[in-house]
Amino acid sequence: MNNFNTITLNLIQPIIYNKETVIETQDIESLYQLLIKKLDNNDVASEACINIEYINNDNISFKIIEAGFAPTPTEDVIEAVKKGKEIPLFEHDMEIIPGKYKFIQLPFLPTQENLFATLMQISCSQNFNQKGSFYLRLLKENSLVILAQVILKLKE
Repeated sequence: MNNFNTITLNLIQPIIYNKETVIETQDIESLYQLLIKKLDNNDVASEACINIEYINNDNISFKIIEAGFAPTPTEDVIEAVKKGKEIPLFEHDMEIIPGKYKFIQLPFLPTQENLFATLMQISCSQNFNQKGSFYLRLLKENSLVILAQVILKLKE
């Protein structure tokens, strides 16, 4: 069993995405695999995100709320990050809003087959509330590595 370490993320600017309309009706595992393939074919620093609702009763269930994709950052974005300035936002229809979050960097990229088990393990180890949502964020770090992160909103 993995021990998922968490940190608090204070997001001061939204992380933005464009919704993927062709994948809104996919199950989580198929959607996840589709986004991984899309990231594999895109440039380094592109990313995808799935907003997932969970219900934690006697059984834990997960449901897709929305999913989005962000292309490789532009030169303006890269320059703003280097200088610690506000990042210029592109037109978007999905975002992780500013606020306080629990942030988990997964030590591995789950396979399509073990994604559900990984999400179950995280939800149990982090004592998720009875009902809520979280983001599964995927980032193409380099030509060979895609990172997976879980971002869970903290109650204020």
